[in-house]
Amino acid sequence: MKQSAILFTFFLIIFFFGYSQAIVLKGTQTVNADKNSQVLTCVPIKITKSMKITAVDGNCLGFWIQKGSVTVHKYTNLEDAVGTVLTPGTYYVYPNIKKGLKKADVSVTIKALV
Repeated sequence: MKQSAILFTFFLIIFFFGYSQAIVLKGTQTVNADKNSQVLTCVPIKITKSMKITAVDGNCLGFWIQKGSVTVHKYTNLEDAVGTVLTPGTYYVYPNIKKGLKKADVSVTIKALV
């Protein structure tokens, strides 16, 4: 019985303090040389509560975040976005292509505020 109580308490602590679901928002920009244009690709995410950016990774020269069709954040350095809070809404992310490249990717990890 004592062992079960300890195990139950352990799982409660993990659940309330250690568990945090991460969501990754990914975007791509590709140069279409045939049409002399850029193609932006992103699967949007919808968040229902405020969440914080905890990590950013990519092969890009900065990126921007849109809430719906409005640009709400622009970054030239990936690490500058860490700590930014996103309020409820639908978000898209798009990278800036580095000079000389034909494709750029960015991944933004967000977690619920604790």
